[in-house]
Amino acid sequence: MELLRLHINVKKTIELKSSDNTVRMVLFDGFCNSDIFKGKILEGAVDTQIIGAEELLSARYMLEGVDREGDSCRLYIENNTVHNGEGTKPVVYTDSSSLKWLETAKLKGEIIHNDDLEIVICSEDV
Repeated sequence: MELLRLHINVKKTIELKSSDNTVRMVLFDGFCNSDIFKGKILEGAVDTQIIGAEELLSARYMLEGVDREGDSCRLYIENNTVHNGEGTKPVVYTDSSSLKWLETAKLKGEIIHNDDLEIVICSEDV
């Protein structure tokens, strides 16, 4: 079941190439307009990518907005690739009492490249 759909806007990419890997830091912002949360990604969001024999992605970002009850809140999301390349494993922390269950929920993520870049976070329980 889809919980959060984040629309990503890449702001800047910083890159270095070592003899074995390429390392990128992708700075981004964006927004979420889902049933359980609506808000914007705050400044400081970064996706660190290490590309070599395998591709490792680790994104960390905070959102500010309102939960499904209309209360102001923030979400912190850390989203890391799964080593077999089948999506991501997100971890969520929040100060929202109605979304507290996200902190212990079994979540999975997917990166979607269409006209826009999207991150979709779903429950593994359904």
